Amino acid sequence: MSKKDSENVCFWLPNQTAGKMDVLTPHKMIVVFLIQEYLRLKKTVTDGQADAEQPHQIEVSAGDRKRFCMLLLKLIQYPDLPYKELYELLLSPEYGVHPVHLEEFKKLMKLLKTVGIDVMFDLYNEIDKLIMDNTASFQIGIVGLYLRKVFVTMDRMSFHEMKDLYLATIAYYDKGIHAIRLEPGPDTNYPDCDSFRQPPPNQYTPIEPSDHGSHSAKWSVKQSELFIAQQSALLKENEAKALPPKELQKRLNEIIHDRPHCSQAYFLSYMNNVRVREFFGAVHALQRVFDRTPSAGAPPPATSAGASEGKDYQYSSLNLAILHAEFGHPRLARACLRECVMLAQENGDPTCLQLAHAWLSHLEGHCMPLPDKTTSGSLFHATSLHILSHLRQGSIAGRRPSELFGLLMVNDLLNCQRSMMDLVATGIAERTALWTVYGKHEQASLCAQLLLNVELKSLDKTYNGNGICQVLCALVVRLAHLGEFGHALVVLQHAKQRFPRYPQSRDWHLTDHYVSVLRALYRGRFAEANAECQHLHSYDPHLALLQFAHVALGRQDFGTAETFLAQLLADEALAPLVRIRALLLSANVHIHSGQAKAFNQLNAAQMYAQKYHLQYEEALVNLHLAYLLLTHLHAPKQAFAALKAGLETILANGPLYDRARALFLFARTLVEMERHGATDGEEAAATAQQQQLTTMLPTFEEAVEMFEKLECYSKAKDVYVYLARTYHELGAVDQRNRYSYRYRLLEEQYPTERQYLNVFL
Repeated sequence: MSKKDSENVCFWLPNQTAGKMDVLTPHKMIVVFLIQEYLRLKKTVTDGQADAEQPHQIEVSAGDRKRFCMLLLKLIQYPDLPYKELYELLLSPEYGVHPVHLEEFKKLMKLLKTVGIDVMFDLYNEIDKLIMDNTASFQIGIVGLYLRKVFVTMDRMSFHEMKDLYLATIAYYDKGIHAIRLEPGPDTNYPDCDSFRQPPPNQYTPIEPSDHGSHSAKWSVKQSELFIAQQSALLKENEAKALPPKELQKRLNEIIHDRPHCSQAYFLSYMNNVRVREFFGAVHALQRVFDRTPSAGAPPPATSAGASEGKDYQYSSLNLAILHAEFGHPRLARACLRECVMLAQENGDPTCLQLAHAWLSHLEGHCMPLPDKTTSGSLFHATSLHILSHLRQGSIAGRRPSELFGLLMVNDLLNCQRSMMDLVATGIAERTALWTVYGKHEQASLCAQLLLNVELKSLDKTYNGNGICQVLCALVVRLAHLGEFGHALVVLQHAKQRFPRYPQSRDWHLTDHYVSVLRALYRGRFAEANAECQHLHSYDPHLALLQFAHVALGRQDFGTAETFLAQLLADEALAPLVRIRALLLSANVHIHSGQAKAFNQLNAAQMYAQKYHLQYEEALVNLHLAYLLLTHLHAPKQAFAALKAGLETILANGPLYDRARALFLFARTLVEMERHGATDGEEAAATAQQQQLTTMLPTFEEAVEMFEKLECYSKAKDVYVYLARTYHELGAVDQRNRYSYRYRLLEEQYPTERQYLNVFL
């Protein structure tokens, strides 16, 4: 009885593993031929070394062996290549094989056409001998496993299938030779090129190896699993190193064509669609996960494979629910989440169950209780995400900062102990955001630089995910606030290069438009600022409306500014920080119509700042209150008391613009206090005021330098106008002329319309 007959007696069930067997393709056979010729060359070298008297010995260096091993790794782990590309690899500097090896391989390929199908059976017997040889060094590792899989697959093939494989290999080889003939490379002396008639130009289209009838599987099971795992990890942790969206989708379409039941390919297609904001395609990809049918001969659901398919379904349901929630479809999102909960309970997956319950609580407006200290180890990732979500909600709800930072410290310790790099980065980014919300901009900058300078490595993989992009954007805004627009642009370009795709790209797009609006406002280019606000509205409508009001107020178009602010303040879902900024701008609008209403707005803003523990916003309210008391009520002592309450906070943590305004107002207040505080007559009051003004000149000059660094020349002119007027009132003609001249020089270089001056924004 033959070997095949004896194995057929041993109860081979046709449907046992038919759905999971790889298809032998011409490319895979060519790889086996390369291995066969390499082993023959290696044996020849070994025999030559044993026979020292033999002339013309062949030497195979360590570099040759290394290049061939890297070539095999590439050919085995990556999908099938056209013969032309494979041949170019054999000649390349990085993967090129030994000249003798290449020559023997060419002879074998020519022999494949002339001898016939016997070459395939000889190859089968050669592999059988190599596997049975216990002294072979390649029996372990990738090459040994690859040869065993080829042997098992060939062993189950009938003669008809072997003949089809042989004909497909010949066709694959012929088309490759045609392509080489059409595009002569460095090696045009291919031994079989002359046997083909060269076709007319522009009439030959190279055919991929997936066009060979039943032998059309370009991706094997292991190749597709490896590719999907690598690209999924890159999309989650380092998206810049992943394949471009178009190329990745092309590879995924090939995998789906070869393995239509591979649910991981559909899920990776969903992730690829999301990063280019193709949401219709993303929903379609998730739905295809549910449409797929189990492969032939798949085990029943009670087995581990059935549980794996259930997990595919439950996480697809979870992501579909998240998409519906982002689209504003809460009913559909709840339906998907209920299905996800049922599947997670059936499969015993507490992580997915907790994530689903968290999203249900978010959609229904409830707050889930925080997990206790006895949380299971499998729930650490979901627990950390829950804590970060709780921190965001707590900062908006007015929780005490000490509680939030204490909880964040526990979360950081939890993440560091288990080397969860994505959550470590997200935790530091969340700390940066919290410091920014509470007005500690220097602390936020330190946290951002800490994350950017630390080496987030786990298993030799560097994390480059969402938290990194967020702190880069925070650093861009901080540099812009300090007047370092050139450095901010450099960091922004770096963020664009590291995170070119959605969803991370949304952060730097928003930051780009916000910084552009800020710079245009400083320069007084209100038309440019309006255009940037329109772009900003697509990313953050509330922030865009706030900037629209800012632009209108800068133009002294108070009616338009009031309209924007009324629309903004009518929104019940407005964040406390944005509401306070809107109330401050509203107070600036009402300063020109009635002081009482302006005071009401400032009092409301102060109450919000105290309620939500926003110390820096409270300092800004005191700054505006001091300006109102000084300029409209002429009460410098009360203005100084209000300014003193928030001056230290602004100078320690504020942007350059706020610090310049605070210094200007502080110096003005001290000068005005000398005027109103003198009791020895007008002449003595004027002398005391002039002395105080001379003492405060460095402070005025520092404010001017800050304004000019920001390119905010209209505010620098305000300082010069104030100094010239004050010296004129005091009768100091030389000093008045000096600052009038500096004002004129600045006006000639950077002209500003008169109505834009003296606006305290």
